[in-house]
Amino acid sequence: MARYACARSLALFAASMVPFVSGSVGWLLAVAWSMIIVQGLDAVVGMTIKDKMKTFGPAGTALLNLAAVIWLIQST
Repeated sequence: MARYACARSLALFAASMVPFVSGSVGWLLAVAWSMIIVQGLDAVVGMTIKDKMKTFGPAGTALLNLAAVIWLIQST
């Protein structure tokens, strides 16, 4: 399971580097939405297994990412 999570995280990290090279706002939004979805699902898994750290950590990160997406959309 840890290898799966690491592979997923590395893939999202690599995808998140593209906007820095290309300057594409659309790509940045796509990666941000992907992160929100993944972390939201991680929070659901945390709730399912009744682990507070695996629920509130990803949920908090998803909410911060959502706030950043809203801020980005409003600024463009």
